[in-house]
Amino acid sequence: MNYKSISFIFMLLSLYLVSALPLEFRLNKRSCSKTYKVVKGDTCYKIWTKYGLSESKLRNLNSGLSCSNLKTGTELCVAGDSSSGNNSSCKTQYTIQSGDTCYKIWTKYNLSESSFKKLNSGIDCSKLHKGNKVCVSSSNSSTSTSTPSNPSSSFTWYRECVHSNNYAITFDDGVYKYDEALLDLLKKKGVKATFFINGNNMSDITNSSVRKTIKRMYNEGHNILSHTWSHADLTKLSKSSTRPELKKLEDEIYNIIGKRPKSIRPPYDFRNDNVVDHLKYYGYSYGILWNIDTKDWENKGNVDTVLSIIKNGLSKSNRPIILNHSYYDGISKDKLLKLVEKEIDYLNGKGLKGVNMETCIGHNVYRSSGDGFPN
Repeated sequence: MNYKSISFIFMLLSLYLVSALPLEFRLNKRSCSKTYKVVKGDTCYKIWTKYGLSESKLRNLNSGLSCSNLKTGTELCVAGDSSSGNNSSCKTQYTIQSGDTCYKIWTKYNLSESSFKKLNSGIDCSKLHKGNKVCVSSSNSSTSTSTPSNPSSSFTWYRECVHSNNYAITFDDGVYKYDEALLDLLKKKGVKATFFINGNNMSDITNSSVRKTIKRMYNEGHNILSHTWSHADLTKLSKSSTRPELKKLEDEIYNIIGKRPKSIRPPYDFRNDNVVDHLKYYGYSYGILWNIDTKDWENKGNVDTVLSIIKNGLSKSNRPIILNHSYYDGISKDKLLKLVEKEIDYLNGKGLKGVNMETCIGHNVYRSSGDGFPN
């Protein structure tokens, strides 16, 4: 046997031994900040979609990955080390401080979300480590402009569902401390609802328990839509002042559920042509109003009063959007749960079905793009 033959055999043997190594072993050598263990029924598509990755990004993070042969229990990397400032083309780095979020950093340096994540490939914004470095400018990166990446070409107001015998029960001004019990009730009744939440009003959306509740809302089939960051009167805001009221909230929602709302309920029902223009400019397509206002904040959750309001409303429409609140002055868990249960029982007794807003209006209430609009 000549030298060339021996070399060829040795090369084949080496390739075999490398391919025979468990994938987890090869992944442990990578700089990986977040891993995922494959479960039965998983596909690469499901995994890269779940973690907001592209196919190429998942493969780059997992060298040698065979998507046609995923094995249960295999550990995959789904986020690179958050110290992503080691980008060879990085011009300026920033050292992460206590309390930093990706949003704070890209806003500080006038970046869009997509440009920040492009500079820091594989960054996991839920797992920033104090002292690590991120890239905030590159020698070959362009500066963001103030033009939205996806302005809406149209805007529609909805007061009722599009199909008969559907109703959409909605809750404004949360997240609030009774929402977990409310979710238990909705689950028991088999009703999907819609929550128009604020970022900093009755609760702080950066709080871990609040984020957990929002994640549960989404996972259980409810819609989480915008009620602005601080419950602002949009008619008093300029276009530039409207921007943070929308984007700060949508950034947080995106970080929790992986989707950005393109549907909104303006606080106080205050709206005009300027508000519509601003909402369209920033990518919003649907404004959700109501045709039954329970006035629960005014009557303090009085069941008889609310059922009378609903009865009157149903005489005019059998596909109502109904306004309730997660919070009002004087609310209690018992008041909230008693009222909502009686509402649901009454509506179901009339042969109506409780649906989320997506089913109600017949449109996707979230953006398909993860980028939103530049800061």
